[in-house]
Amino acid sequence: MPSYDSPIFYLRNIVNGFFTYILIASLTIASPGPGIVLSISNSLKYGLKGAFPGIVGVAGGMFLVALASATSMGALLASSVTGFAIAKSIGAAYLIYLGIKLLRSSSIKLKGDSGEVPLHRPSTGARFKEGIILTVSNPKPIMFFIALFPQFINVASPYVTQFLFLSSTFCVLVFLIHSIYAMFAYAIKARIMSAGGFTIINRIGGTCFLLFAGLIFYTTKFS
Repeated sequence: MPSYDSPIFYLRNIVNGFFTYILIASLTIASPGPGIVLSISNSLKYGLKGAFPGIVGVAGGMFLVALASATSMGALLASSVTGFAIAKSIGAAYLIYLGIKLLRSSSIKLKGDSGEVPLHRPSTGARFKEGIILTVSNPKPIMFFIALFPQFINVASPYVTQFLFLSSTFCVLVFLIHSIYAMFAYAIKARIMSAGGFTIINRIGGTCFLLFAGLIFYTTKFS
């Protein structure tokens, strides 16, 4: 049995802590939220390849959020009730914008049997930017990183190296989990699509975004 100060015991603690981090991060990412709705919606409307720019944008936005949480911005949001409320309101406003945008979208018809959508498809850059904005406009991930990171940081080791490793791991998990959601949605696409299928998807996605926005405003008002 290794002693508490042995290298084996130290390495075992690092490995166990990392797997715990992966588990907590995966459960957090997999829980339904605006990013998941966006990935599923893009997969159904633009195909699996068409969903990836938005997924990469969400993952990239998470890295920016992690970076912000490590700076004075994260500390400001954590300590300032007014600042946090303003940030939440901005995020809710963007969700309202996305919700109304989807609700007002016209039905898109499929091109033959390929399942691809040729009309009204945003550019790759636009979908990437949408994923980033959706993530960075939501202050909740910042609070998550502020609460999560300290639990897995070893004060005896360089902080920057640990931060980059943990935040990069989180972004990779975001990409993988969102891709799984997108692939599942794409796999059942043929079963749920009909003449008005895309209109239904737009309505469901838009309603979800509006509900998320309403929940944010509600928690801001009573927090």
